[in-house]
Amino acid sequence: MTGVLIVYSSLFARWAYIVKPQNLLLASCHVTNVAAQLNQMRRALDYKTSQGQDEEVKDITMKAAATAAAGAGCVALGPMIQSAMVGMNLGVLSSVAAADAGPFTVHFWAPMSKWLISGASFMDLHRPTEKISIAQYTALTMTGLFFSRYALLVQPINYTLCSVNIALFGSSAWHLGRKINADYIEGPTTEAEEEATPKEE
Repeated sequence: MTGVLIVYSSLFARWAYIVKPQNLLLASCHVTNVAAQLNQMRRALDYKTSQGQDEEVKDITMKAAATAAAGAGCVALGPMIQSAMVGMNLGVLSSVAAADAGPFTVHFWAPMSKWLISGASFMDLHRPTEKISIAQYTALTMTGLFFSRYALLVQPINYTLCSVNIALFGSSAWHLGRKINADYIEGPTTEAEEEATPKEE
């Protein structure tokens, strides 16, 4: 997850810096998160090394290097491929390639990286309520709400970012509702109630 968060915040830091109007506060938040996640990764590698898990450390390092190399390759070759696709007049494909928020821009890949995080919530819709934090899911729900609107106010308008935040809002609100229902409406099940509940043989 640390690697995903590094990629996610790196992309969003860049996006916040170049979007109109420029959002330096958002960019600084993501830069800070990148630094924090890199430190977490360093600590994890140091711990594994101290435990003699050198092969695992080597594997993680190789994967990180491969990811960085792939990212650098995309940045270097992306403009050339985009120009070629636009120049070939491939109809819809050329139009998509030339779009201001198309797949050759950070406006596309930043929100796509967020799908990795939002998707995790959809994969775990029946998460035990005792593992759900009201504070965390309130923050995620509000983030989804505000950024769904924000994505439609920036230039270029970012429908991909809007959609992923609608998804984040929906999944987080679902978890938050389950938590509130379990803790404050139905109330936690007591040990006596559990014993009184007939069990199927």
